[in-house]
Amino acid sequence: MDTTSFNTDSFRDLTFDLLSGIANDPTKLDEFIDAYLIKLHERNDSDHLRKYTRDIYEKILTLQTVHTNPGFQLKDTFHEKIVVAYFWTFSNIHSSHMMPKLIGIDKRYSNAGVTVIGIHSPKYEHEKHKANIRHAIEEQSLPFNVINDNGLQVWKHVGCQIWPTVLIFGPDALPLFIFEGENHVQHTEIFLQPILNHYKSSVRASPSSSSIIKTSSEDIVANITTPKPAKFTYPSHLCVTANGQLCISFAGSNQLILCEIDGKVIEVVGNGHPGMADGEIQQVEFDSPHGLVEYNSCIYIADTNNHAIRVFDPNSRRVLTLIGTGRLGSDKIGGLKRSQQPIASPWDLCITESPFDHKTVLLISMAGQHQIWAYAFEETQWWNNVILQKNACLAIIGSGEEGNRNDSEPMSATLAAPRGICNGVMNGQPVLFIADSNSSSIRVVTLQNGNVTNLIGGDTDPKNLSAFGDLDGSGFNAKLQHPLGVAFHYSSSQLYITDTFNNKLKRVDMKTLACSSYFVTDIDTKKQRGELNSSKFNEPQGLTIFDHFMFIADKNNSHIKRIDLDHGTVIRCRFDLSETLNEERSFGSKQAYLAILLPDTFQLRDGNTGTWTIEDQDGFKICDGELTRYMSDQMLLDYIPRDKQVAHLKYELVICEDDKCTMMNGEAQPVNETDSIIEFVIKIDQPESNTN
Repeated sequence: MDTTSFNTDSFRDLTFDLLSGIANDPTKLDEFIDAYLIKLHERNDSDHLRKYTRDIYEKILTLQTVHTNPGFQLKDTFHEKIVVAYFWTFSNIHSSHMMPKLIGIDKRYSNAGVTVIGIHSPKYEHEKHKANIRHAIEEQSLPFNVINDNGLQVWKHVGCQIWPTVLIFGPDALPLFIFEGENHVQHTEIFLQPILNHYKSSVRASPSSSSIIKTSSEDIVANITTPKPAKFTYPSHLCVTANGQLCISFAGSNQLILCEIDGKVIEVVGNGHPGMADGEIQQVEFDSPHGLVEYNSCIYIADTNNHAIRVFDPNSRRVLTLIGTGRLGSDKIGGLKRSQQPIASPWDLCITESPFDHKTVLLISMAGQHQIWAYAFEETQWWNNVILQKNACLAIIGSGEEGNRNDSEPMSATLAAPRGICNGVMNGQPVLFIADSNSSSIRVVTLQNGNVTNLIGGDTDPKNLSAFGDLDGSGFNAKLQHPLGVAFHYSSSQLYITDTFNNKLKRVDMKTLACSSYFVTDIDTKKQRGELNSSKFNEPQGLTIFDHFMFIADKNNSHIKRIDLDHGTVIRCRFDLSETLNEERSFGSKQAYLAILLPDTFQLRDGNTGTWTIEDQDGFKICDGELTRYMSDQMLLDYIPRDKQVAHLKYELVICEDDKCTMMNGEAQPVNETDSIIEFVIKIDQPESNTN
């Protein structure tokens, strides 16, 4: 080996040789690691090794910090610390698989002298923006420090080849290990204790601990039993039940809500703590729940981070685990029954029928295995003379290799982190539509024979997973950016898509197969910033259609929006928790009410009447919404945190006298404010073109 330089390829060779030795004799892991570290320190090119580390550290220090612990200084982590540099991006499913392990490392080893730095290295344009990374950090509750390598400076300097990648550096600035890909990164933690033992005299631990900090069972119990406030964040998916109720999964708060279409909440399912506990709805735990579908009066849930399918029975008010062990699976064939079958990151669900005997099956988009799986409620025939055994779950589409290859043989096709899945019709035949997120395409599967083809997006090269953009059109000429949701409207033969990283809705007319942007209606620059316009989307995910209404989980806005497909109007849905959660005031909020007083000869315009925004004393928005035609009595607007100092309510209203309508805007100060309520009154005497 050339001892005058050291680069990442040299680093890979060293780590590979160590991993090969451990694979041959796992019983000597500690012995191998100790011998490896001693040999590393005895190299005669240690100056070149340290220069390699310093160059990486210097580039890291130039990057934008997105998330940090209070009082943390990035430069301080490079002294007398073991540094775990984690290269990831929030769209990548394999990065998501490893995130719980990195969170665990940070929690268990941070007081022992180990520092985790998340180096966010984006694939998509959308992922480059600090605000979007912050949403991902908040949704996943990341405790460690994250920096934004939006120009891939460090990624390219290191020569990273795959997400996720981990580099470990010693307290003496020597590069120690490089682990690339999910299969290797998952073993990071087993190397940390031998490293700590080797460097025990030079690692600077926190004053509170000189060894690894482990959470006690008492701490765990106390944490679980501490009630969380009712704050539903990062909605991911929705379904409408047979009796017309709406069920919504919230990935950020690890809960479901079941409500009437008008927003009256019937049940809150889950205590909000990430975990995997079955039982009564108050004690149930989920971990990033996503796709939902109803069958036989029960709601099936893709519990993504638990790698499981859960079932909620509204009648018994209980949740149980149907499929999955609770641990990340690597099986790409399947065939085991119920909770014996390990699976990986199920994302969305749909109910369909076998094309041969019309028996019902549950289809699962398995993002973590790049496949579609099927669960049989009763024994049924499937493609290629396969018999799906009752209560068994197995792969039916996709080889498990990540790619964008279409094929008449479904198990030879390749998918790339498929997310959304739904039934539909194309050329008069029943089909499945799949939002193949990492190829930025929509795929079509013919239910009669399993033939996999492309509908829109992606590229003719099955290995090219970077053909993304924002272009209307047909076939490969249309471009999407990481789509996550699909829903088919049978009466109009339109396929609706959440083009998630373009912050758009799109639709494909199945008669022309042309894809176009949908609901681009507002060009007001003020509203384009999202201050007042509820049609401004921010990473929309799941969507579902009920009659002529479409409901969308607008994730980063933490909103549910409803579009009237007949009239092209959108409103933000609001949820009434008052009858479900009688302890509403204990959540630290007060109710905001509004009354609008008009002269007898005037009225508010029918339909979309206007908008309102409540701001604090610094002019920052606390909450906002839209108004429909109300009478002059009080209406409940929203719940406001008690610690917010409300200054005023801004409004825009359309006031009509006969056929003449006038836009009016202004501010209303609170007329009454207590610990539990805040009231506003808008009083209009005579309409003018502008009222302040």
